[in-house]
Amino acid sequence: MRFNDAVFGIFLLVAAIAIFAVARGFPAMPGQDFGPALFPDLIAAGFALCGLALIWNGWRRPAFAGAVQLGEWARSGGHLVDVALVIGGLGLLILLWDRLGFLIGATALTGSLMARFRGGRPLSSFLGALAACLLIDWIFRRLLLVPLPLGPLTGIVW
Repeated sequence: MRFNDAVFGIFLLVAAIAIFAVARGFPAMPGQDFGPALFPDLIAAGFALCGLALIWNGWRRPAFAGAVQLGEWARSGGHLVDVALVIGGLGLLILLWDRLGFLIGATALTGSLMARFRGGRPLSSFLGALAACLLIDWIFRRLLLVPLPLGPLTGIVW
């Protein structure tokens, strides 16, 4: 799937406007010429400049007609199911995040998707997913000091 440059340019321009709007609410630093909004404003300015350049390029020299050009894979029903499974699985995980917790939810989603994409082999897929999720949880909990929700495993796991 390919997108016209103007599509990404519009996305970057909208993101720049949102960043500028949020940064306006940052408090001023007394006695300083700049405050906490400086860095987000610089990022937003870069987004805006790149977005305008992409919009200009997309309208001036379109690589193809239209906003989106689908590749051959998008005409295959199985690949569309895969895309729907990833997006739907993430949406379901977001909805059930607090109830399931990271370890159960992420392991279930990752293991299911791995089994689907590997053409079966559910045991090794779920074991690999469990190992990856335990490692991610350990990194967040011990190194970054940001505990992920445990859901029903609260008080049981490290």
